[in-house]
Amino acid sequence: MTESALARAWLQLKQEQPSLRIRNAAETLGVSELELLLAQPGAQTVPLQPTGRELAAHLPDLGRVMALVRNDNAVHETTGRFADLQGGGMMGLFLGEQDQRLFFRHWRYTLAVVEGERHSLQVFDESGTAIIKLYRLVDTQIANWENLVAQRSENPITPDFAAAPTYERSSLAGSAEAMMEDWRALTDVHQFNNLLKHHGVDRLSAFEAADDDLALQVDTSLIETALYACQLRQIPLMTFVSNRGAVQIHTRVPGTLRRTGPWFNILDPDFNLHLNTEGLASAWISRRPTVDGWVHSLEGFDEQGRSVVQFFGQRAEGRHEREDWRALMDELVSKAVVAA
Repeated sequence: MTESALARAWLQLKQEQPSLRIRNAAETLGVSELELLLAQPGAQTVPLQPTGRELAAHLPDLGRVMALVRNDNAVHETTGRFADLQGGGMMGLFLGEQDQRLFFRHWRYTLAVVEGERHSLQVFDESGTAIIKLYRLVDTQIANWENLVAQRSENPITPDFAAAPTYERSSLAGSAEAMMEDWRALTDVHQFNNLLKHHGVDRLSAFEAADDDLALQVDTSLIETALYACQLRQIPLMTFVSNRGAVQIHTRVPGTLRRTGPWFNILDPDFNLHLNTEGLASAWISRRPTVDGWVHSLEGFDEQGRSVVQFFGQRAEGRHEREDWRALMDELVSKAVVAA
């Protein structure tokens, strides 16, 4: 499809579905999101020289911005300032108002984008799939933003992107018993990813292979039940949404909860979550031991086995898990057992 034909198709699609997001429109039209962005009528796009760690190092200078990280079924938006960049090499870490884990090996294209009154910085992987978007606000440091946008790349972006990678599940390399023995020997929740690598297994496959005391499948509707319970009981949640190049986290008691068609939403002043519950194929409660006791998570996966969203009760390192969060997880486990 030529760029002009793509632009016409995009305009027609927006007339038919005004609230359609560009990622979903690109999927409908059979192109990458970046290709559709480059063809979008009225959008000004400028490729930038800084990318990866170099770009991330500039973010604390920008002041308050809205950061958006999404996958196919969850959109995570946080508003705040970036603290100093931590981490090294191809991994970056921000803590504080903006809380992200960034994997720079997937950061291929960076653009400054102007769409009417909206100004953004957008990062894409080699397939033209968005990793993270940063939107300028009225209290963003405009001079610093403009200085960053002025660092243009001399290399134009051509719509010749790699094919989007397919997600492949990984079966256990050894026995489930050996994996569960290592699982029960964990002393920190952050050791879980290393356990998965050691046993050559993806997250969902590990849940499926584990005994119910470590990972129990529950009905996907219990995610909505849990969010309403956290709102009522004032339980602060850590909400994780990830894609190949970023994990974004926000911690707070959920405030305004609202369903709009298939999307269940948290709509708070500095945080929005848009969760397509029709895209959830399974939900799980998992338990991991630490030196401070057991830690529970509630997690949703899509039909391909990819993580859609993860919820933990707020917990500081060196402290026990919140009793109200643990009690809620026990209630959900009881519901699942009764249903079974």
